[in-house]
Amino acid sequence: MKLKFLCMELSGTGGTETVLVKVLNQLCEHHKIELILTNAPPQQNFLTKLDPRIQISICSGKINKPLTITKKFLLASADTCFISLSPKMIKLGAKIRSIFKRKYKIISWIHFSLDDQDMFNAKTTVPLADGHLAISSTIKEQLLSYGVPDEKISLIFNPIDPIATSIPTSNSPLPKFFYAGRVIFEGQKNLKEMIYAISKTESATLDVFGTGEDVKRCQEYARELNVDQRIIWHGYTPELWHEIKEKPTALLMTSTYEGLPMIMLEAIAHGIPVICSEFNGYHDVLKTGINGFSYPLHDVSKLVEQMEHLEHTQLTEQAIKQSIQAFYPKKYFDNFEATLKNFVNGRL
Repeated sequence: MKLKFLCMELSGTGGTETVLVKVLNQLCEHHKIELILTNAPPQQNFLTKLDPRIQISICSGKINKPLTITKKFLLASADTCFISLSPKMIKLGAKIRSIFKRKYKIISWIHFSLDDQDMFNAKTTVPLADGHLAISSTIKEQLLSYGVPDEKISLIFNPIDPIATSIPTSNSPLPKFFYAGRVIFEGQKNLKEMIYAISKTESATLDVFGTGEDVKRCQEYARELNVDQRIIWHGYTPELWHEIKEKPTALLMTSTYEGLPMIMLEAIAHGIPVICSEFNGYHDVLKTGINGFSYPLHDVSKLVEQMEHLEHTQLTEQAIKQSIQAFYPKKYFDNFEATLKNFVNGRL
């Protein structure tokens, strides 16, 4: 089977890139794989982790980009599946297929909440795909609300490797939280809420791994709240789990929305609990009292309460790691391959 993955505007450092590497490297054992990028990612280290058998095509330029992608669709054989992470590419591929009577298939594989963005009209683009790989129950529910039949949607989540080793326990008695991802003051990542929560604790510290246009704004806010000495800004870290030398108290997530956050799965796979906002779909990963706790979005007093509660709650590393069995490779790839087979054979 020929599988062509279509991606738009990747930074090169996000959770989507992590998933692409795992999935494409697995699939290339049995399929011919091409990764088509509609931009040259600012950080391209993830591309070096792809199996050499995977063809990488980077389309760039205002004129060259649409021509190159159009050509990919026009020349695709009937046994080709385009797996698109981009709703715009789904629309383009469906239009070209209709006009030129091509026989290829199109599968959507969206990695963010469709209802929580204003870049495109999801209701008129995503349903044009022949089948849908949903990485969270929230995205599946959104697809159903757009009129996509249930039998055309497969809830597959995202894969995460199990971690056999343990991160050494910290000798410090102080609670030490961390965040990893894009630094966005308000908006999706909502770090303003996280920083404010740190200010409402007596001694909690926060390590921030990541970069973004709001770093200075976040740092200024931390100074305003007089907690700048308790927050360390590490910037972009290509190998996060090599940088974390001592086990943090928990990962903090104050997101207003997410698709399926890989950092959440990575932390749990390392035996680290999570405290997160109750964004749509958080329950796909979070198991209260087993691998962490949640709080109602914008209820900072409850967030602080959960942070303090976790300090005095014994969550075992083994139970934390075992709580995400559905995301570990064996079960995940069996499900992924079965879904693709059903799709190609017209049973979706």
